Amino acid sequence: MRVTRLNDSGRREFVIDQLLGFIRSKELVAGSRLPAEPVLSEMFGVSRTVVREAMQSLQATGTIRIEQGRGTFVSENPLAQPFNVWASMNAHRIAELFDVRGILEGETAARAAAKRTQADLDEIEATLAEARQKVEGTDWLGALSCDVRFHRAITQAAGLPLLQEMLEVVMPAWIEVTSNVTKEKNKAERLGLVLTEHADVLRAIRASDPDAARIAMRRHLSNSWARRIRNDQSKD
Repeated sequence: MRVTRLNDSGRREFVIDQLLGFIRSKELVAGSRLPAEPVLSEMFGVSRTVVREAMQSLQATGTIRIEQGRGTFVSENPLAQPFNVWASMNAHRIAELFDVRGILEGETAARAAAKRTQADLDEIEATLAEARQKVEGTDWLGALSCDVRFHRAITQAAGLPLLQEMLEVVMPAWIEVTSNVTKEKNKAERLGLVLTEHADVLRAIRASDPDAARIAMRRHLSNSWARRIRNDQSKD
């Protein structure tokens, strides 16, 4: 197995990514025995402590199993790891998470515009109205809670339970990312922009315009990612 050596030897994520890559490429298959800890340490150019932490993380997700006295083996279904655990180990792939959300939620908003009932519309409108009150009252955590409920209400209006379940899978990682806004100096401005974009989505759904709803939702998520990038850069 050929690997790319890492200059910074202290990154657990590097070892995890390399091993998952071997599994995806079938260089390691279900039941394969992994090399011993010292061998992996030398192979990846990291400390044994880093290797040990990576093994513990992969064991926690069910990717590998560690058998006392026998060694470490690839599990029968190694890539079926819970998404929230995956996200905790892949913070560097948050941009990909936003892209996935854009694909799923853009189509969700379009379907909601076509299928929504008056009760669905009332729920979406009520959630947005409550979010405005939370922002005006500087209840930032309350505003973020309304943000999550707004997206869930749209998913509910789409009328596809499986799609709703799929979006719930990525929800923990999304909440973890968006919760950082409460620590920002410009949180009032940022949340105000979110409310404006949510209003655009609502307007399209109210008008039963699937194309406009899709565009508005994708624009909102794209803007959310851009705001996240700008905020991170301002900290450097």
